[in-house]
Amino acid sequence: MMIGIQDLNKLSEFKWEIPLGFVKGMNVPVHIYASRRILEAVAYDRSLEQALNVTFLPGLVGQVVVMPDMHQGYGFPIGGVAATKYPTGVISPGGIGYDINCGVRLLATNIDMKESLPYLKDLSFALQENCPSGVGVSGKIRLTENELNSVLQDGSKWTLKNGYAHKNDVICTENEGSLAGVDLSTVSDSAKKRGRPQLGSLGAGNHFIEIDVVEEIFDEVAAEIMGLQKGKLVLQIHCGS
Repeated sequence: MMIGIQDLNKLSEFKWEIPLGFVKGMNVPVHIYASRRILEAVAYDRSLEQALNVTFLPGLVGQVVVMPDMHQGYGFPIGGVAATKYPTGVISPGGIGYDINCGVRLLATNIDMKESLPYLKDLSFALQENCPSGVGVSGKIRLTENELNSVLQDGSKWTLKNGYAHKNDVICTENEGSLAGVDLSTVSDSAKKRGRPQLGSLGAGNHFIEIDVVEEIFDEVAAEIMGLQKGKLVLQIHCGS
């Protein structure tokens, strides 16, 4: 079933709803956080249809929620969120994400937006050149199998040892990028072969790197801790697993 903007209830400027009862059998409504422009952009994929399908899962709590990064996924829409309760609920690999170790990082700078304006185009080209992304695109790091095993075993500590990270990066990464008790024998050769060339790339799908500016600060204490200053540039990174 194709769903368009005309089928949604507009709750506010950036909140929309597929109401309970839109289709017989729905267990909860769908709440969508997006601008009209975003909704128009996803009108050509199955994001909203997939969100509607999620409402038929058992044990759902509250609403199915779809965030602004929505796009078509594998059964579950990317950007879709649903909570289910024990013991009637379910665990959905599609909802959790098949690549469940994506990373998001915001890098603060002391670069003033106004001073940077003449250089933004060159900066964007430099990021594009040095941060590979997209389906089938390889990173610039070439590793042997033993080196790849070290990455899997040591996580962020490997990047620090090899000059790709600062010690604060390791501290700020969950579990320092690796899990205790890792058994590399359970990782198939085909998985390693597929993943090895992607090391050092952003990945595909909704992964990105972009230059942003801090326009408003809502929590002065948190902003100071993170080094965020109004009017300064930041780099936002969303990379694949």
